[in-house]
Amino acid sequence: MAKAKATGSSWDGKHRMIENHAHPQRMGDDYSFARRPSAYVKAMRREGIDAVVLLGPGEVCQKAARKFGDFVAPVPMYHLRDLARRDLRDEIEYWLDHGCKGIKFISPLHPYGDERYWPLYQTVADHDAVAIFHTGYLGIFSREPQIPPISIDHMRAAHVDTIARRFPTLKLLMAHYGNPLWEEAWKVCLSTPNIYADMSGGTAFMRDLTMWQQTFAPNGQLMEGALAKLCFGTDTQYLHDGPHGFTPYIDFYQKLLDRINAPEKLRRLVWSGNTRKLFGIKG
Repeated sequence: MAKAKATGSSWDGKHRMIENHAHPQRMGDDYSFARRPSAYVKAMRREGIDAVVLLGPGEVCQKAARKFGDFVAPVPMYHLRDLARRDLRDEIEYWLDHGCKGIKFISPLHPYGDERYWPLYQTVADHDAVAIFHTGYLGIFSREPQIPPISIDHMRAAHVDTIARRFPTLKLLMAHYGNPLWEEAWKVCLSTPNIYADMSGGTAFMRDLTMWQQTFAPNGQLMEGALAKLCFGTDTQYLHDGPHGFTPYIDFYQKLLDRINAPEKLRRLVWSGNTRKLFGIKG
């Protein structure tokens, strides 16, 4: 039987994908899920997507995992600006004790590597879970002034490197490849054993492929150590009825891997292998 091809994309139909940066679809104050979860999972797997790492509120992620089974690896998301108002450590420990695969951190009021966040990272490390960090630019979705404002400088890849040096066994994943500080993210990912990265969301997929060719294969010489730490991710919405937005990202990853003549073993790591290993996804 012929393998399914992701609609409108250049997916080669050969490599299985695991989406490492998915979100549930929000509808007002609630979240919308596909009416027939089992049929949805079958349809996504025909598209080549075997599972998704779902980032969102803890209760929403767990609800999705109950509905969609092993298609979903639940990862609660926490705004570090909330640390001043409540003890996030107890909440994080609760979710990790109840089957969640990691924690995503975003919007810190201080650099990610600041010592006041260390107890949170220690909790993640103690559970052998993954700490995901939004790196680089964070969109502004309101005309109201941010008080206090969030700084892009606090979410640099360099601060994730600081965490890796303090917690060498903690599994770290940089979302968005430090957009737009690509070179810094590349260096950190290449040089630090426990740091991985994705190119989800943002504008990475809009840049000329020549830039990425020179990043991963400068002067035609493939930098395997950097590519071997890359994960497929889109930062788009899943688990709902209707069209999905992942096609441009599949195209980008496919064209990048082709452009630099990535060997088969590295393609497998990028499309699914690294995410399976990090989050313990079977398959």
